[in-house]
Amino acid sequence: MSKISREAESFVCLWLEDRGWTIEARNYRTRRSEIDIVAKKEDVLSFVEVKFASDNSATVTLGKIDSVKQAKLVHAAMVYLSKKPPSGQIRFDVAIVRGSYMNLRMDTYLEDAFRPDIM
Repeated sequence: MSKISREAESFVCLWLEDRGWTIEARNYRTRRSEIDIVAKKEDVLSFVEVKFASDNSATVTLGKIDSVKQAKLVHAAMVYLSKKPPSGQIRFDVAIVRGSYMNLRMDTYLEDAFRPDIM
């Protein structure tokens, strides 16, 4: 993972905490997949995928989170949930961060970005 990607994830963690979320895990890994951030607020547990785009890039699309990537995220979430059963709503969010090193900003935070059939 690049330094800027780590910084973007840290930025999103702080952004979420400022909004009342508690960070439960970062870079939660299984053999096949990884979840960038697991955050909880009240009765909502969110699995957050972070995407970074420099100011020079034209766009960052949700197309980068295709069905293959979604399946990997869902797999990792299921492994996480098998160890820490949920007590409320579960969702998958996407955070798109723009900027440059040490000058990041939230471009888009999409709550409930996709809904897997199995949950």
